Amino acid sequence: MKPSKSFQFCFDVSFDKNLNTYLPTSYVVEDTNDIKYLDKKATSGILKSFGIIFDDLDSNSKKILTACESLKPEFIFKKFSAKIKSAKTIADLQKDSKIEFAIRQHLQLNLDCFYTLIVKEQFPLSINMSAEKDFFRSRVNIDPRSFEPQIQFDKHDAGITYSLSLKENETTFLPMNSSVDVLLDEPGWLIIDKKLGQLKDLNSKKLSPFLTKKSIEIPSKLVDNYFKNFIPEIAKKIDIQATGFEIELRDTIISCTIQPVYDFFKNCYYLNLFFDYNGYSFDSGKTKKTHSFVDFSIINEPKIIQFKRSADEILYTNKLVEIGLTKIKNELLGLNSETEISDPYTNIQFIIDRKEELENLGFTIQNLKLESKEIITGNHTVSASKETTGDWFDIKIIITVGTYTINFSEIIPNIKSKERLFLLLDGNYFLIPLEWFSKYSSLAKLAKTEDGSLLLRKSNFTALDAIPEIKNDAEPIYEAEYVASDLLKATLRPYQIDGVKWLLGHFNSNLGACLADDMGLGKTLQTLAVLVAVQEQLGFTTKTTNFDLFQNETTIQREPLKTLIVLPSSLVFNWYNEAAKFTPHFSKMQYVGNDRKLLASRLDSCDLIFTSYSIVHRDISILEKYNFRYLILDESQYIKNKNSKIFKAINKIKTYNKIALSGTPIENSLDDLWSQMEFINPEILGTYNFFAENFKIPIEKKQDENSLSELKNLIQPYILRRTKEQVLKDLPELTEQIYYCDMDPEQEKLYEQEKSKARNFLLKTDGSSPDKISIINTLMKLRQLSNHPKMVDQESEIDSGKYIAVTNYLETLVKEKQKTIIFSSFVTNLNFYTTWCKENKITFCEITGETPASKREQQVKLFQEKDEPLLFFISLKAGGVGLNITKASYVLFLDPWWNPFAEKQGVGRAHRIGQLNKVNVIRFISKNTVEEKIIKLQENKKLLSDSLLEESFVNDEIEVNLDYILGS
Repeated sequence: MKPSKSFQFCFDVSFDKNLNTYLPTSYVVEDTNDIKYLDKKATSGILKSFGIIFDDLDSNSKKILTACESLKPEFIFKKFSAKIKSAKTIADLQKDSKIEFAIRQHLQLNLDCFYTLIVKEQFPLSINMSAEKDFFRSRVNIDPRSFEPQIQFDKHDAGITYSLSLKENETTFLPMNSSVDVLLDEPGWLIIDKKLGQLKDLNSKKLSPFLTKKSIEIPSKLVDNYFKNFIPEIAKKIDIQATGFEIELRDTIISCTIQPVYDFFKNCYYLNLFFDYNGYSFDSGKTKKTHSFVDFSIINEPKIIQFKRSADEILYTNKLVEIGLTKIKNELLGLNSETEISDPYTNIQFIIDRKEELENLGFTIQNLKLESKEIITGNHTVSASKETTGDWFDIKIIITVGTYTINFSEIIPNIKSKERLFLLLDGNYFLIPLEWFSKYSSLAKLAKTEDGSLLLRKSNFTALDAIPEIKNDAEPIYEAEYVASDLLKATLRPYQIDGVKWLLGHFNSNLGACLADDMGLGKTLQTLAVLVAVQEQLGFTTKTTNFDLFQNETTIQREPLKTLIVLPSSLVFNWYNEAAKFTPHFSKMQYVGNDRKLLASRLDSCDLIFTSYSIVHRDISILEKYNFRYLILDESQYIKNKNSKIFKAINKIKTYNKIALSGTPIENSLDDLWSQMEFINPEILGTYNFFAENFKIPIEKKQDENSLSELKNLIQPYILRRTKEQVLKDLPELTEQIYYCDMDPEQEKLYEQEKSKARNFLLKTDGSSPDKISIINTLMKLRQLSNHPKMVDQESEIDSGKYIAVTNYLETLVKEKQKTIIFSSFVTNLNFYTTWCKENKITFCEITGETPASKREQQVKLFQEKDEPLLFFISLKAGGVGLNITKASYVLFLDPWWNPFAEKQGVGRAHRIGQLNKVNVIRFISKNTVEEKIIKLQENKKLLSDSLLEESFVNDEIEVNLDYILGS
């Protein structure tokens, strides 16, 4: 939802006496360059009135609003009053020294975050805004700046004069001559003359004496004591100028240390050099050339030690450039400044990997620090072992880094969250190698942790493929041999034999499988061949004769295969016929019709039981009582909805082995895949919530190639996907084209009126979202208008441009005696053309959802075996699966829909084994309509099912594209 008006956040800081600091207040105003007054605080109610949803804001806006909320006195009181029930005010809390300290830390952390974000994002800021909320008069300049303190000591007979000045860029000034507001002590934040800036290297409290006077006099008798307490704290940070002291010069580099420096804006660490001159380290990125401080180590003999940088520093920088680093900015170094760095620790890893080489070049690689914690730079080793227990692998992995020993199970949270810094028990860090996040990702996600060991399902064995330390010598899927059987009355093509072997391997390994061959490649025949092979393998092909002690002969009926094959209703008869044709020896039954209670008694004694998804749903209380040897789902995308009653019913059926068959295992989203994988091998992709978090969202929403690759690797052993182009070199050519139709002028005018209404209805400006039903219905009306105005209004006299184009095209095809299938999503649309056929005495065949199964077969047979009819009208939903129409040379689609797989199914009815003619696919599209937009969206989505089986990405939902679909 977009905000109802443009806006920006503004802030004011005002002094709070109780907490003795400046606290911020957030405001929201309409976006303007000239802000005069602030009258609307950024409360939840005000944000709502602007149409602002907090969760939709950018991360820094959320951070600064959260910081403001955390700094409200009422929030602080509530946060810290839990332990002191009697406290009525913050002052009561501050009486407890521990709580007072905790409050100070809370203020320091949140105020520093607040001022940092003000500068980074350039949020407008004022100080001590008046009761009239006059922002204009109180506004502060927030350009990034810092104030550098400079200290001067002048020795004279009476003691020492101590003075402090501040430097901004090249301008030096005395604090007493400016208006100074101290916002935060440490890190120091100031507003000086209405300019916000950070005080470098000094606690703001040290400024206090100099806000009202130029210098402080330190008598001789106090000098020694004063400097012993004061100098050590700041001498190494701030340059001290002095007169009247002995000077000792130090200008020789003792050592060069490499340290990481975090770049807040690029979210990465660069490398900085620090040069030690025997007592003081110069930062190579700073322009500072000298540093002086007064040494009082000898009583009453203070002297100035002056450190001066050497030109030899460049030699160290050159050494790093020679081994591959580049100067980034301010003398910082890194591997490459041009490309975006996805891993913040790339440059630190460079130091760890080449530690020995760098030490040989004269660099000190010790105490490599991050956030005051040391990174362990020693080499690491990984040792692993694996045992097999039932259906699980029991895995142990131990990491050794120097003197540290880490159980891999401890770093699993880091692997999952992609956090490279692993906190060791002593507070130091181990930097997890970057390649571990892909190498161990699947293992970390899928394994269960138990007493330091990892338990991984054997069906997830590919999760170990990338881990050489674990020898994966027990791949659970066996290779199977296949010998052609006389019981199968068909000759298999080479690719079909490969498919049978593959399915048998999964049967022998007690693992489910999904045969996802293109439509028309003979999934039915391959499945029947597998069942024959299984029957022979189990010894169930013949009756057995036994003899007792008295040589009496008894014959035992062979054991039935008990295979339940679940199909769309329209395919039950097809499969039954195919089984009768190719495997006549199998006992078969169709578990359909109204006399199913009578048929149920035969379920335990039949080889092949054919039934439909709808009947499984209705009869699950009966079916779940039986143990089937095989459960086979054809068009298994029927169970794609994990919340459907069909999915739940199917998963209640008890079986030893499972096969899913589908030419389109993923029709709309990765949800389809999860459902079918859950069916063939339960929990192979985890729970649905786990799957959504780790695969669906990263792949569909973020196009994360690593997650896509990982998912492909996990499912690859269980999905066999072959396309026609791969295996049927002798299949005739398939050509596809789009025929763009001009609408009738009156039709176009009506369409534009309806589209305008649709935009106003669906793309509301009040921020509310239409429900899915409204979207579908509204877009349906536009689709219907694109085809024929009579689909919306039967009494309409307006002509259809597409109808004229299609009937002209059909007339030509009829004259040329071309067999043609015509598909439409709308039965009413097909009726216009069947009426046209009747008027022009053109015979035709027809199948819609209303056509009974017996008549369907008769219509197909008529079209296949006779020269006429030439035209076959089929509703897309009714004819998407199960039809074998190899006589058609043309396939026409009268209207496109979101899911290109429905169309692909339709093409597959004609372009399949047995087809000898070139197949021409023509899609009729009305220009400048929702249809044209649908075709373009299909281009993004048409390889959806191959996003795992081949290479592509997943498309978003219809709602995401509404603006585009309804655009001009």
